[in-house]
Amino acid sequence: MLLLWAGLAGLIYFVEPDSPLAVIAFFALFFFALLFTFSTVFANSRRGLITSLALFVFLILRYLGVGNILNFLLIAGVAVTIELYFWKKLD
Repeated sequence: MLLLWAGLAGLIYFVEPDSPLAVIAFFALFFFALLFTFSTVFANSRRGLITSLALFVFLILRYLGVGNILNFLLIAGVAVTIELYFWKKLD
C-alpha cells in the first residue's frame, strides 16, 4: 500500500503530465492505492472497491472538466445504494 502511494507521489513529482501514458499510469496507481487503502481501513474488500470506484469515477469527471459537487453527491448516492443492496442481499 505504501509502495503504491510512493509510486503515485513519484509519478506526480518526476513525470511530465503531457504524456498520455503518464495520465493512464496516474489513474491506475491512484485507483489501486485507494483500493488497498480503503480495503484496509474498512476491513472489507467490497466496501473498499465501491469507495475506490466512486472516487475514481469522480476523479475522471474532474479530469474531463465536469466534476462538480452535484456529480460528487450523485456518485456518492449510487455508491451508498450499491453498498446497501449488497448488505441487504447478504442478510
